[in-house]
Amino acid sequence: MIRLLFTSITVLFCSSVLAFDSRFGELTEMFDPKMRGQDNQWVRPHPGPFVWSMIEPKENDFFWKDADQYVNYAQDHNQRILATIWPYAKWDQKTCNKKKKSRSPFGKHFPKRLNKPCSMEKYLHFLELLVDRYDGDGNNDMPGLSNPITHWEIMNEPEFKMFFNGTEDEFAEIFIASSKLIRVKQEDAVIIMAGAAGMHPESKKFWTSVMPKINDFFDIANIHHITGPDGNCEKDMWVGEFSKLLNKLKIHKPIWVTEAMTGKCRAVPTYVNAFLNGAEIIFDVGINAPGPKMSKKERTKLNDFFKEYDNFTAIKLKNNDAEFTYKDNSKKTLSLK
Repeated sequence: MIRLLFTSITVLFCSSVLAFDSRFGELTEMFDPKMRGQDNQWVRPHPGPFVWSMIEPKENDFFWKDADQYVNYAQDHNQRILATIWPYAKWDQKTCNKKKKSRSPFGKHFPKRLNKPCSMEKYLHFLELLVDRYDGDGNNDMPGLSNPITHWEIMNEPEFKMFFNGTEDEFAEIFIASSKLIRVKQEDAVIIMAGAAGMHPESKKFWTSVMPKINDFFDIANIHHITGPDGNCEKDMWVGEFSKLLNKLKIHKPIWVTEAMTGKCRAVPTYVNAFLNGAEIIFDVGINAPGPKMSKKERTKLNDFFKEYDNFTAIKLKNNDAEFTYKDNSKKTLSLK
């Protein structure tokens, strides 16, 4: 059961990093037509086509077809892409990490070795070409590019070895080098912190150490909320506790939830609580989420919520009603009973 955390509170969203009105996004899969996301909203391909190994399967042999196809689909449907950058190439990893393999959850589409690049120089060369192709500056762009990628998430849940098999300092080195290059190549780029895997003890320990090191190199803080095997969830998707950690570390950044699962919980009140605690954008993990599935009834309610209440500029909770305000000062009320 989800309990509302407040009886009366108003949250205004004034972030300078929002160039797109939608408050909602979805994790998408390139090879699943049911997981392509909604028109006019954010999409976060996961793992997506922006994997070094997928774009440069052999050294200096670049394959842009899958990434271009994804970008074309997104711009045809007015979707804004949050691109996750994965710094792993099979041919690079083999040169210095032959014995270090990780258990990736992504199967054949993903490298088995997930360590720091053996050659940071070659990785950064790939990254420069990647940003150059989708930045929309008119130089070396993808043919037909009309909706550039401006938001880049550097890696994903690096505290887990199934996503990164390296040290805190190695992650910080990759993150900082990537951020510096992106900001040089693309002045309007927005850098999203690699998603923290909740506020579990191991995640909290990792990010308490790492965030101060990378603070100057990202624009948006990022928390993930994945339900446990029992289907239970945090009533605000960890946003409140994550916000307290940021304040403790004297880090003042907008908060996004780029992976949101609600499992067996009431989905809409969970989203409302997350927004009231300061989340600006929330990405639904979608129908292929691991673990206990959301009921059809809750899925319908959540999809209706996305369609009816998107694009708000402020949210106010009074008793059991959520009031949403929009750019034209119009308001919509949602009962949370």
